[in-house]
Parts: sequence; structure tokens; C-alpha cells
Amino acid sequence: MKKVIFAGMVLAFGATNVVANCTSGSETAASVLAGKSVSALGGAAETWNESHCGSGASGELWKVGAGTAVDPAAEIGTWSVSGNDVTYNYGTAATTYTWTLHQVGAGARYFFCNGTSLVASGTLGTLGDCSTPAP
Repeated sequence: MKKVIFAGMVLAFGATNVVANCTSGSETAASVLAGKSVSALGGAAETWNESHCGSGASGELWKVGAGTAVDPAAEIGTWSVSGNDVTYNYGTAATTYTWTLHQVGAGARYFFCNGTSLVASGTLGTLGDCSTPAP
């Protein structure tokens, strides 16, 4: 019984924490992504390691690789921003996603949200490779 209560407390805390990260008023200008790489974790242990190549409000989206033949950097789509929203296009209409970018406080953590639901959270870093990998 104690395990069930503990699990319920963990789930309740997690749900509250997720909503808090995507609350109204914590939106931030998505243009902060331009010229930066994002390292984030999404649902189902999904890892995002992507470079926002280009400047301004749009550009190419590159997968950050280890720079080896086994794991090269590779162009995977495009990105564009409008206000607090960022849209990722991975090549087809079925693989286009738009999320609102949030930042809680002055911390380095950013939250990609769909309404009040957290899609992924992570940090921004130095721009990764944005060039065609060697054959």
C-alpha cells in the first residue's frame, strides 16, 4: 500500500511540475533558437540534439552528430519562428510540428509546449555543425 501511495505522490508532483512549465506568462520569444543547438528530452525518453542553422526567423535544422562516419551531422528539415512559436518541418506535412517556447525564470532551461502540455525541455548551446558531411 505504501508503494501505491508513494507512486501516486510522484505522479501528482510530476503532473503539477509539467503544467507549471507551460503556464501562461512564461512564453518567451522563439527567436532565441536562431544560431543555437538544443539538447532536450521529450516524452518516451526521446532525445533532441538539433542545430538551428541560419539566423533571423528561419533556417535549416541539422541533427547534431558525433562528427564520425557512423554518426555524422545531417540536415533533417527546417525551422521557423513566429513570436513565441517555433515550427519544425521534417519534410512532409505529416511531420510538421508547432510548439510554444517557454522559459521559467532566468534559468537556462527551455520548455517546448503544446498548450499546457510539456512536449520536451532542455538547454540551448553553441551551434553544432551546419555543413554537408564528408562522403
